[in-house]
Amino acid sequence: MSQEFNNRVYGFAIVKSVNSNYNADFSGQPRKLPNGKVYATDKALKYSIRNYWKNALGEKVFYFKSLTSEMLPRTLDETYEMHFSKIQEKEKEKEENKTESYKQIDSLLKNLSTNTQKVKLSSGKEKEIKYFNQYYRASIDNNTKEIKWTANADKIKELIERGVRDSGLPEEDVREYITGRINPEESTAFIEQKEKEKDKNKLRKEILKNILSVLDVKLFGGTYAGKTNISIHGTCQITHGLNRFPEDVIYSEQIMSPFRNPSDKNKDSTMTTLGTQSKLEEGHYVHHFSVNPKNIEDDVARVEAKGLTQEDIDKLKEGLRKGASYYDSAAKSGTENELLFWIQLKEESKLVMPSFIEFVDIDKERNINLQKVKDYLTKEYVAKEIEKIEIFYNKDVTKVINSFEEDDKFLVCTIHSL
Repeated sequence: MSQEFNNRVYGFAIVKSVNSNYNADFSGQPRKLPNGKVYATDKALKYSIRNYWKNALGEKVFYFKSLTSEMLPRTLDETYEMHFSKIQEKEKEKEENKTESYKQIDSLLKNLSTNTQKVKLSSGKEKEIKYFNQYYRASIDNNTKEIKWTANADKIKELIERGVRDSGLPEEDVREYITGRINPEESTAFIEQKEKEKDKNKLRKEILKNILSVLDVKLFGGTYAGKTNISIHGTCQITHGLNRFPEDVIYSEQIMSPFRNPSDKNKDSTMTTLGTQSKLEEGHYVHHFSVNPKNIEDDVARVEAKGLTQEDIDKLKEGLRKGASYYDSAAKSGTENELLFWIQLKEESKLVMPSFIEFVDIDKERNINLQKVKDYLTKEYVAKEIEKIEIFYNKDVTKVINSFEEDDKFLVCTIHSL
């Protein structure tokens, strides 16, 4: 059984893209900021990680496109039902079972002796109250002149025990149902509304517990807006990636389809369909990320789920190191993982680190300069908060300068092959 992971983490992942289109906009162009700098959204990196988890590791992934047998994209609820159980059928079955159980309690209540009492309220109006005289006694409050009820706790407890035996429902449900039926201050409509709200809360907690068991939800969070509404703040937050290569050269090229355009008015045309594709000549996208296990702490406690584990972290590292390289499509051929920099803080640390995107410099010779990163991390007040540093890259392909040596003077640093 994997142990809990309670440390906070900061770091950055670099994705290299040469004659490729790592993250296109809806026009097919690499994305650009208003100042012309090329960037990629966090979704691009998350998608590659999810794809790697699903297809390379065989991991269950929730927020990922899937198709029905009719080749239609699944809705959110359909995706949930694909991974877990049918929401409607399960709720209907539970409702039917509960209704039968409540009927048994109602038959028990019918045998109780009742009394009707007319009470004059302070407004001057008379109100007729029906109550169970074994369990409540009515009197008038001398100060407010309003009706006052006194409960016989022992008798009510005895009735609840009998209700549990007859219905088989949990004591909590029986107590709420019986109290609502025999307490003259609570109307049937009010109790029914409370029961509906309770069912909704049970459904919300059930869905929350199930989707929290899925790796991508636990790490990246998500919003569930289907049969119920749930928002989960993921433990891993990833920023947009900025191209730190000095140039942002985008080019387009024509491509030809082997098929004729059916909308061509000239039936004798021998021309096939032409199109264009756009690519970035070279880019090195730096994504900053952070990990905070406390982001899901309340949700985990609320539904008694499993929190972030060391196994989850190992899979996150693997996805950050291999996801972009693994997803090798025609447009993304030439896009691959280049470097992962992992800074794990001590468990008790309260240090908040800045984004590392501006700390990473990459020159035209593709040298990744970590001097600014090193200057920051070796400051005494920062270094003392760090448990370990791990750097992943392929030394045969990637050149890193001004980096850390293993077991640096101030820090425990390990360099791994990507």
